[in-house]
Amino acid sequence: MIEPPASAKTGHWRRARVKINLSALSHNLCKVREFAPECQIMAVIKANAYGHGLLTVAQQLSDADMLAVAMPEEAYALRAGGCSKPILVLHGFCDAMELEHFSKLQLSTVVHQYRQLDLLLKQKLSSALDVWIKVDTGMHRLGISPDELDSYFGQCRNSKNVRNVFVMSHFANADDSANSLNNNQLVSFINVTNDIDVDCSMANSAAIMRLPKSHFEIVRPGIMLYGSSPFADVSAVDLGLQVVMQFESILIDIKKVKAGESIGYGSTYTADKDITMGVVAAGYGDGYPRHARNGTPVWLNNQRCALLGRISMDSLCIDLNDLDASIGDRVVLWGKELSVDEVAQFSDTIAYELLCNAGAAASTGG
Repeated sequence: MIEPPASAKTGHWRRARVKINLSALSHNLCKVREFAPECQIMAVIKANAYGHGLLTVAQQLSDADMLAVAMPEEAYALRAGGCSKPILVLHGFCDAMELEHFSKLQLSTVVHQYRQLDLLLKQKLSSALDVWIKVDTGMHRLGISPDELDSYFGQCRNSKNVRNVFVMSHFANADDSANSLNNNQLVSFINVTNDIDVDCSMANSAAIMRLPKSHFEIVRPGIMLYGSSPFADVSAVDLGLQVVMQFESILIDIKKVKAGESIGYGSTYTADKDITMGVVAAGYGDGYPRHARNGTPVWLNNQRCALLGRISMDSLCIDLNDLDASIGDRVVLWGKELSVDEVAQFSDTIAYELLCNAGAAASTGG
């Protein structure tokens, strides 16, 4: 009997691989403290820690003061995995059963609508929990109106179901420092919290680095923890951040394409001269963006080369003209040698999406 390779046994069937540099994650957490030395840090690890692995990232970020996830199920998984750190569920609870589960697991909840407040005040919970009242200062997503805060705060503070009350908001354009809405939101938030003795949180990654007046008591870093820049005008390297996710595969074929011949589905690239083309074992099935444009950079043998044609489920094509390459060579889709932010720009998206997609594909074995 022929013994199958280890990869077949473990379910890792794809040649494209995601590798996580945990020391870089710790480095980036230290950078947050440099930008906001007086603040507590709530590390945002929603969406499977932006594709990097929920439990692994939570364990590595043990020096963070607290953690934040979007969904209750993410918080449940952290508790089941042994995480005892304070955890905030950003979407909050949706019914009385979830609220009681939050109470038993000592999870903190965001309250962003009256229905949640009403449930919180009426239930008889096993134990009190921390409540974060979310104020909509201009994002117009989740959150109560600023003029409702006094009422919500007073009712929460006087409820035996509530241990501590916090107030939070969220910027819509923190990545654009010159956007006037940033200051409008900040002023609105200060105006409604100024007369309340409460710890506040508003700053995401971009605001941590460029809007120091928004730091308040607690900051909420997300994308900067994973080594990506939230700004279009400055790189992660220039910000002192280190890459956490390395997305790699191998070169599986090399062939000649004559002038006038097209490559891939839809014939979206036609060679204007004779070229040497390489095929890489990575595609949208591995989380690489299908909408990446011709010319998107790929790294091979200490050189950058260009994407050719449309991305397939399991492969993509690159221009090997003037490159010394062999079948089996390592190819970097993004990582230390090539910024995920640059690939995102060529794909008309943001690094958040690319990291989440590649991480999701890797976690399911492709």
